[in-house]
Formats: sequence, C-alpha cells, structure tokens
Amino acid sequence: MLILNTSRKTGHLLRILLVSVFVVTLGTFLFTPSVPTSGLASSAVERVLVNDDGQIGTPWSGAAGIRRTTRQLMAEDAAHPVDRAILPAPTRFLPPDRAHLAQDSLSPAVSGISFGADGRTEAVLAPQTTGLSFNGATLNDTLAFPPDTMGAIGPTQFIVAVNGKLRSFNKTTGVADGVLNLVIDNFFTSVRNGAFLSGPRIRYDRLSQRWFILDINTSTPNRVVLAVSDAASAGVITGSTVWSLYFFQHDLVSPAGNTNQTIDHPTMGIDANAIYVGVNNFNIATFSNCTGFVIRKSSVTGGGPIVVSAFRDLIGADGPYAPQGVDNFSAAATEGYFIGVARNTLGKLILRRISNPGGTPSISGDIAITVATTALPLNVPHAGNGFGVDGYLDGLDDRLMMAQMRNGHLWTVHNVGVDNTGVSGVGTASRTGSRWYELQGLDTATPTVVQSGTLFTPSAANTTDQRNYWMASIMVSGQGHLAIGASSAGTNENINGVAAGRLSSDTSGTLQAATLLTSSSTAYNPTEGIPPGPRRWGRYSYTSVDPTDDMTIWTIQEYCNVADQYAARVVQLLAPPPATPYSASPATITPGLASVIVTVTGTSVNGSGFFDPGAGFTKHLTASLTGGVTVNSVTYVNPTQIVLDLNTTGAAIGKSNITVTNPDGQAATGIGVLHVNNGFSRSTHIADFDGDGRSDVSIFRPADGGWYLLQSSAGFTGVFWGTNGDKIAPADYDGDGCTDIAIFRPTDGAWYI
Repeated sequence: MLILNTSRKTGHLLRILLVSVFVVTLGTFLFTPSVPTSGLASSAVERVLVNDDGQIGTPWSGAAGIRRTTRQLMAEDAAHPVDRAILPAPTRFLPPDRAHLAQDSLSPAVSGISFGADGRTEAVLAPQTTGLSFNGATLNDTLAFPPDTMGAIGPTQFIVAVNGKLRSFNKTTGVADGVLNLVIDNFFTSVRNGAFLSGPRIRYDRLSQRWFILDINTSTPNRVVLAVSDAASAGVITGSTVWSLYFFQHDLVSPAGNTNQTIDHPTMGIDANAIYVGVNNFNIATFSNCTGFVIRKSSVTGGGPIVVSAFRDLIGADGPYAPQGVDNFSAAATEGYFIGVARNTLGKLILRRISNPGGTPSISGDIAITVATTALPLNVPHAGNGFGVDGYLDGLDDRLMMAQMRNGHLWTVHNVGVDNTGVSGVGTASRTGSRWYELQGLDTATPTVVQSGTLFTPSAANTTDQRNYWMASIMVSGQGHLAIGASSAGTNENINGVAAGRLSSDTSGTLQAATLLTSSSTAYNPTEGIPPGPRRWGRYSYTSVDPTDDMTIWTIQEYCNVADQYAARVVQLLAPPPATPYSASPATITPGLASVIVTVTGTSVNGSGFFDPGAGFTKHLTASLTGGVTVNSVTYVNPTQIVLDLNTTGAAIGKSNITVTNPDGQAATGIGVLHVNNGFSRSTHIADFDGDGRSDVSIFRPADGGWYLLQSSAGFTGVFWGTNGDKIAPADYDGDGCTDIAIFRPTDGAWYI
C-alpha cells in the first residue's frame, strides 16, 4: 500500500509509504455464470482428507481495552489532522510462487454453464436492483494507494473503513452523518504504537449488536489492533458511543513464534464465540508461513484484557494459504473455521476447524476439499492505460477474498484465470474471473461442494481484450439469494464496480447477468508505484447483508471516479419485491368478527416473494387491507403464501385489496382479492356480481353478445361475452362469493365462464 500524506494547510506531498505489493502473472479478465459438472457432487470430483491433530491453543492475555468515546476520538483527530511522518523506502512483500503448482489429481477441468443454459430463453430481471448509491471515500479523502476497499452495513449507518479514512453514513440518505469522519490511524492512535496502519477490516455483529474494526500497523514485528463498540449503542454509533481499543503484537501471543517477522493481509471472521484473524508471515520480504489467531469474543466485549490464541505455521503438508476467517450469523455456533486455498496444489481448498473457540481452542488438521481446476488470475488491462504492462492492475493471486456461513453452508470466492469458455487451469488463461463456491458439511469429516460457478466474460475466441472481474466479495441473504460485488475492467473498458447474483431458485451454479454499479469515463494513470508494475488496486472488497431485514445487500467497490484517482462506491442492492397477492382462502369473510384466519397466496415473477427474517430483527413482513379490515397478525409460510389474522368489526361490505410489504419496504397489492359480505347465502343471490351480498341488475343482450350490469357497489359496467344463441348460466363457479358471467353455447357444446 502506498499512503500519501498531505498537509491540510499547504496541500504539499509529504509522504509516500509502500507497505505491501503483490506480484502475479500478467493478463486480462471476464464474465458469465459457470459451474463445474453437477456442482461437483460426485465422489470422483470431491475428496476430503482429515487429519485431526487436535493441536490445543494456549490462551494469552494482553492489556485491557483503552476506552474512548466517538466524540473524544473525533476531537483527537481534529487536533492532529495529519498524524503521520515520512517513512523509509517502501517494502515489497512477495507472495509465494504459485504459478507452477500442479492441479489436484481429482480436480475436473470444466467449462461450466453459460448464461441462459438453464432453460431460460430470454434475459430475466437481476436478482437485485440497485438502490441508494454514494461514494464512501475518494483518494482526496484517504491520501492512500490503494484503499483496500472495506465497509459494512449496520442498523442505521454504513461505515466505511479504508486505508486512511473511517467514515459513517446515514443508510437512508447516503449522506455522511458526521459521527465518524477521521483518519483511521488517528482512531487507533492509542494502540498502534506510532506506526501507520494498512489492511482495515470491519464487521457489524448482529449477535452482540456491536461494531468490530480491525487493522494492523506497519512496524516489524507488527501489531494487530481492534476496536469494539459498546453494547449500549446497540449498533447505532453516536458521539457518546464508547469504543474499547485493544492490540497484540503478533509474535508474542502464545505460543510465541515468527519472531521479528512481519504479518500482512489480515483477514477477519466473527461468530458467537470468537474473532478469527488469518495473516501471512514474511521474513523481511519473503513469505514464510501463515498464522491463525483466535480472539476470545467475550474478552473484548467485556472490556478486556484481550485473550488470544495463536495457531502458527498453518501451512504444514498443504495447509491454507492466506487463511480466511469465516463469518457466521448463527447464535448456536460451537466451532469456528479458517479456510484458504491449498499452498502446494491448485484446484483444492483447505479447511481448518476451531473447537471450543470461546474457551481454550483447538485446531484440526488439514481438511482438503477438491474443487474444479484453478489458475492464478492475470493482471488487468484497462482503457487508457499509459504504462503498458506496468500499468496493469494487480490481480493478486488466488487467495480467498471472504468467507460467510449461512445455515450451515459456507460461501466463498476468489480470483482465477480462465479461458474464453470459463475453464481454469487447462490451456491458456486469457482473462480473470471470480470463482465462487457453496460448501456444506463443515462440521463433518467430509465437507462437500454443493455448487460453484464463475463470473467471467465468454467470447468466441480466446483473446485478451474482454472484460475482467476480480476483487470479488460474496453474500447470501436470508432469502437464499446470492450477490457478488467486484471490480471490472478490460482493454476497452474503464475501471468500474460491478454486481452479479442469483436467485435461490436458479439452476445450480448459474449467475444472472452482471450489472455495472458505476460509469467511469476516465483513465487511471497515477504515477504511484510505476515502474515496476503491476499497479496496486487493493486486496479485497466487502459485501454485507442488512441486519435489520436480512434481505437488502450492500456492497462497497472501487472504481475510477476521475482521471488518475479512485473512489470506493457504496451501493444498496434491493431484493425482489413481494409476490403479488392473487387469492385468499376463504375468499369471503363476514363483517363484525374480532378474528378470522385467511390464507393469502401470491404470484411470483422473477424471484418476487414474501419474506420475514424471523426473531431478532427489527423489520418484519406486514400487511394491510382496504374497506375497514384490520390486521391482527401476519405469519410467513413461504415465498408465495402467508396467513393473516384479520379483524372485521369495522369492515364495510364489498371487495378488499390486500397489500403485503416486505421488511425492506417494498410492497405488492392484490386488487379485490378478499370479499366481505353480510352473511347471506350465495344461492339466494345468484346475480351478485360484486360479492357484496346484494343481487345486481343484469341483462344479457343476444344481439350484440353483451352483458350489462348495474352493480350495487361498482355501478354500471358492460361486458361483451357471448353471441346470439348462447344460453346464459350465471353462477359462482370459483367460490369467491361473486357471480361469474357464464354461457353455454349449443353450437359447439362448450361452456364459457
């Protein structure tokens, strides 16, 4: 990372700091949904090797948390607008050479399923549509190359945490609320030991209703720093919110090790018991191994002292490279996880289980999961690049970008090089795509791949001039819909943020069409770091689901906003709307009742559906009716069915419209779905065309085939339905309390209703 520091008074450049660079093979990138054969569900393409060595962690206690209110932190930042100094020559951290690794012998080389191959003959609506969108940070804000794009959604705010800046936004308006707006280094001044920070991570934890912000400083050996908001704020950050700030020096945590080495690329996962931090270790600038830290959650939510266990040298036989801590929303979770790509083999993931994470943790041996063949991503060309291959954007390597548990299934994503058909690891890669996985059975001896796919660009020829996708992050909503946020660029395309996704009902392994989230029209040629290239574009992005409704997804993605600069764009991704109510059972109810149970069925189009997140959320499924009918309660059954408990004591006779509103505020209305009548038998009101319990004046005119109705509630209407010689036969054929227009036509022996 390069950090530029400029005095607010003079605007002169004071500092350039390079703390990390990752060098990968050259190339290009792409799009289309792709999946290995049958979601890799057969034993021929799945293999799990388990070595439960049962290594026991040694809990190590550090210092208690340093308490600061948001107001105090903001004041300290104002007093030190630039708390940075000129640093020595930049340090380059080289990842291990993975370019020539062999594929796992059981990895299938598959092209996947291209868009439309699941039987759809035309494009469908995207799983999510874009809502609110705003820039969370720009180069002018951060003075840092690159930003390491990171931010998360909370109960009322979106908080951006990037290199150089920590800022909060009102999630309803997208306007910076001024509560948090400071240099992230200054936020952590009390614990960062005077060294600058690089590699922020942020989470809103719905279980504890707290924010967790993690970073590392750039000293050798370096510190991991962590901030935790108080419980009283319940996730709503104000000036009075109290933050507890912690740190630990990585080589001192028991068992001590990796002495005087530098850690980089911190990952973060959080669950009910612990925070899981994975790092890469470097001896000077050479990769040595990986460490997983397990922070006891109760120690940092309780004011400290912080309690940490270290699991060093995770790469043994083939252990996880760049271990990714796994997020898990389940309050019942009893074990945690690290997952990464295999160190010595392509086409394989390595899982490590953490038992008793909230106490004295232990770690399993390597649990190997064979996936489709993979290859390292290529560096990314972009329109207007003026520096040749040195100006390409860094594709990093194939490390996992993030990992999320939902209902016992793990979802993760990484950068891979693919050809024009989406095949990776066989032949020549011509572009970079984002490969994603859904895994199950993590708590068993044999985790399996449920499905996987690739966001890439297909083309007729295997040329390098297509769009690339990389830096992806992934999230699955409570409805089971998936969204991937990523960066995109190509030889003929500027650098943009992009999103793609799938509905829970889509064919296994497929994605729907990608949507650009930004519209860059400028080239990206800053002079930082050139030569040598490739140019750094950060190390990750983040996508999160709204903790109030469990259905709205938010992503933060980097793009070129003006010439030679970047911005981190925050985009709200709206779920499909509710199903449209079309029938009720019973269809007719009686006025004057305090409680009557009605089942409402809706029509689903392009993923529309009813949804309720269940207990523990502030927003829920609601319904309303016209005609004086009130709702006692709403019970969610499935995406096309809900049960209403209604009160008709003040209801008027006639039709009632039903409006169903999902937790995210989107609504759908069924017109005249329910009828309120006065209790008369339908058989005595065969001319009741509007279901209000009264017969209507009606005639059928054979000369023009027209029915003419004077309804007691709806007035005069004319319906042309019939011809000379038809025999009229009006009756309530569908049981909805309304007489239906019907005829029998002797000429063809048919009934028309």
